[in-house]
Amino acid sequence: MEFGLSKNHVRNEKVQARIQLALDWLDSRTTEELLAEPIGAKTIAEGVELRFQEYDTRDYDSMDYETHRDHIDIHYMITGAEWVRWSDIGDTAPTDEYDPKEEIQHFKHPEFHSKALLTDRHYAIFDPSDLHAAHGIVDGKVGHNHKLCVKIALA
Repeated sequence: MEFGLSKNHVRNEKVQARIQLALDWLDSRTTEELLAEPIGAKTIAEGVELRFQEYDTRDYDSMDYETHRDHIDIHYMITGAEWVRWSDIGDTAPTDEYDPKEEIQHFKHPEFHSKALLTDRHYAIFDPSDLHAAHGIVDGKVGHNHKLCVKIALA
């Protein structure tokens, strides 16, 4: 989320160009075209990977917070709705060790967080300094989502 301490801002021209390329690629496709993409990963440019997903939303208590070191996540909802939450890492305790192969580390729920409702054709960007949790139920009802997570390499 474009949120945090200015000293943690790490975007450079190459990263910003990758973000814009991904958003332009998504904007150039209809919802039907995006839904027709197979579930899984698709590389559209160097440092830009799309991961198409389909899943049911879940209760906040069962959601994991995560963060990454080497990439930015863009959570892009094709169809559906969910709450996404984020927070600065601060002193939140990890629940596992950083996994360099999967490029992920999980954390306990932070003491404070913000949240946004992600709906059709909207996105949220999470930087490496952002703890984030996705797939949250809306209005107490489980929903079914078609979403993709765009992985933007920092190097």
